[in-house]
Amino acid sequence: MKNIFLFILVIVAFKVSGQNHYIGLKGGVSSTNIASTDVFSDSEARLGLSAGLTYEYLSNKHLSFGADLIYNQRGFTIETPFTDSQGNLTGDSYISIFEYDYVSVPIKVGFNIGTVLYGFANIGVVPSLLLDAKHTVPIYFEEGKFVENKTLDVTDTVSKFDFAGLVEIGGGYKISMRTSLFTSLSYQHSFTSITNSSYFANNNIRHIGINFITGLKFAL
Repeated sequence: MKNIFLFILVIVAFKVSGQNHYIGLKGGVSSTNIASTDVFSDSEARLGLSAGLTYEYLSNKHLSFGADLIYNQRGFTIETPFTDSQGNLTGDSYISIFEYDYVSVPIKVGFNIGTVLYGFANIGVVPSLLLDAKHTVPIYFEEGKFVENKTLDVTDTVSKFDFAGLVEIGGGYKISMRTSLFTSLSYQHSFTSITNSSYFANNNIRHIGINFITGLKFAL
């Protein structure tokens, strides 16, 4: 992971000549959830932030290679119905929120078409390191009356490393010789589980998500 960061910094520092190298800023919203065969089968998506730096190299007219440095919010929510003392549904429910924040380094290869108006499609992998993890859960009296939400820090128990696959499509507009505006839609699916012997042991919980991103990039 550190070697990838150093690679991006070296590219920027040396300002490689020619307009085949691009750096930029990107940001947008993510809608993430989990794929689980064991628990949380009725989870709902969390809306979050995905933003950071991007680098791209066009090796020829159509083929590109790139790497990003992204702050990436993931997670999901669970809605649980209230029951009375006899176990009957009351019609009310409460929400539990599971939040996981990462720093991610998507590494991509892509196909590009067009010049002033252009389109692209990328595939890649996304190694990520966990920055912060929290559960927000409700607290109740014994009779089921809601009191307040409590936020628990579970950063030390969630698996620290995540590895995902990525597919992305998008397009852009070349504003000037050196500046381009772009937007993309991507889908990520983790190969690794966030669980371990200390966190939902013997379960398999993987992140999935869609990111809608816009950005600006500049030729070096």
